[in-house]
Amino acid sequence: MSERLPPGIRVGGSALADGVMMLTPLAVAIAREGPNGILAVEAFPLPERRPHPIEKLLFVRILPKLVSQLALVVKGWRPTKGRKISLPILATVLAIGLVSSGLNVFFAGLPTYWHAVLSSLLQLVLFFSLIAMTRAVPQFGRIWRFHGGEHQAIAAYEAEMDLTVENAATRTLYHPRCGTNLATLSIVFMVPGMVIGSLVSGFAGYVITVAVPLIALCVAFEIVMLGQTKWRAVLWPGLAFQRLTVARPGRAEAAAGIAALQAALREHVQVEAARAAAAALVPVRVRAASHAAE
Repeated sequence: MSERLPPGIRVGGSALADGVMMLTPLAVAIAREGPNGILAVEAFPLPERRPHPIEKLLFVRILPKLVSQLALVVKGWRPTKGRKISLPILATVLAIGLVSSGLNVFFAGLPTYWHAVLSSLLQLVLFFSLIAMTRAVPQFGRIWRFHGGEHQAIAAYEAEMDLTVENAATRTLYHPRCGTNLATLSIVFMVPGMVIGSLVSGFAGYVITVAVPLIALCVAFEIVMLGQTKWRAVLWPGLAFQRLTVARPGRAEAAAGIAALQAALREHVQVEAARAAAAALVPVRVRAASHAAE
């Protein structure tokens, strides 16, 4: 039987190119697969922080969360020692960039409206094409299987099951809190805004084009939050898109998700206990200081 961990802790995660990162309100853990296939797991506490007043404001409350998690994203995606960037992937990205630039030059000769519409649609087509290509090549598509391992591990934990590969394999691959839901809705709102920005001339058009992605993200976040509590139907585009961004994990990818989750939960419990003990000492120290002053 696997280790029993306390239920009810809110957990999120992220698939990495070589493993899985899990995040609780107090801790983070990363499980990476080394060149020898052995998992290396590290866990560390999140720094204590007071909620910022802006986190209570609708449509902008996502911004502090993004800023606070930026360092985690950089840490998670930093190449591990002994691993190099895949040359075929790099060549594919460069080829897509060249195709995009060439087609944009071609579109520039079209009327403004069609240039704006076709350029926006082109970016979507290339984005989906890159995902499809990586899924078609097992060597490149492991990130989507790590994504599946992350989802199934969290689903097993939320169902209060023992965290084993066998139990996780019975759980759903798709999750309502997945970042894919936010990204999909952001794109849905962003494309029309980018088209409008391209059609508006002068500085105003530039401001619209720059501001639209951030506005789309803020609006999409509020809709996703509603979908998790009230209107599940609004999550349908993201859940549908997860069919592309999530793949069924193999045993290695499932083990990475479970290892990262277990480490994050253990670290969370330890941090919670340490901070509770430190908080309990504060009144004692205050009383001691008061007596000393007397």
